[in-house]
Amino acid sequence: MKQKKINWSELVPLALMIVLFIVLALFSQGKLLKAKAIESILNQSIGYIIGALGMLFVMSMGQVDMSMGVNVCVSATVAWLLVGDYGWFPMLIVCCIVGALIGAVNGILSAVFDVDTFMITIAMQIGLRGLINVYFQNSETGRIVFAKNILAFDKLPIKLTILILFTLLVVYLFEFHPFGYRCRAIGENVVCAHESGIDVKKTKILAFMLAGFFGGLAALFLCCRTGGMTRETGTGFEMRILLGMFLGGMPVGGGMDSRIYKLLIGIPGIMIILSGLNMIKGVGTGEFQLVEALILLAILLLSRVIKQAMYNRDIVAMAKALSEDEKRNPGNV
Repeated sequence: MKQKKINWSELVPLALMIVLFIVLALFSQGKLLKAKAIESILNQSIGYIIGALGMLFVMSMGQVDMSMGVNVCVSATVAWLLVGDYGWFPMLIVCCIVGALIGAVNGILSAVFDVDTFMITIAMQIGLRGLINVYFQNSETGRIVFAKNILAFDKLPIKLTILILFTLLVVYLFEFHPFGYRCRAIGENVVCAHESGIDVKKTKILAFMLAGFFGGLAALFLCCRTGGMTRETGTGFEMRILLGMFLGGMPVGGGMDSRIYKLLIGIPGIMIILSGLNMIKGVGTGEFQLVEALILLAILLLSRVIKQAMYNRDIVAMAKALSEDEKRNPGNV
């Protein structure tokens, strides 16, 4: 029976995460292991996991949505202006609609006009952040404060229920539905995907719509934790999602190795690391950003080195197999 080869490039991020967790637990004098700390990490992780569920479809195609952070702020602001008096559920619905519309614009501009998605979403981020800044500069307090009927959403049972339902939906769409296969096929090789009959443009538009939808869905999760919004809400949201997904072993170029379990490991992992840093005395914003950058570089470099080593090993094994076959069958060319 042929044994399945271990993909060491996928295990490197997980091993790195375990090492960092042990180190942070020691430096925080065990605070990271306390029940309150674990509950806080879970609360923080939920919103980011929701966002990552949408980013999954885009990343599996080898693309990225850099507008997801500003999507959070815009979706929540528009929803509050339209239905803020009616409680959290109408706000949640409107957030999802606004987010999906933002995602649709990203997808259409990229697919129809064949423009790089990174540049499109960066432009969207800058433009929408400018509009948000104008709105908050002209407001009396420079802040939106949620009423109690909206803050009622900030309860762990409600958030976990929504998280579980949408995680199951994404598991079905990404792992078992043809749409998920099409996204991964585009990430593996867009030319081959097109030649095999996949509608690349349609798939890309739908993937960005889903990313926008989940960005809008995540808005209420994040904003209720802070009691409302400012013009800075959502800043860095997409970067922490990307960092968490890479930490979980998500391939940078997308493709068939993209899997949902990687984000479910990576997002809580990065939240554990950031929470652990926060519990260590003397660690400020600058140190946070430096550590995030170093973690990202370490993951990408180590994964790349091991992937290249595995590729070289496979080439050598293939050459050896061909050589042995030629010895056994000298007459075959």
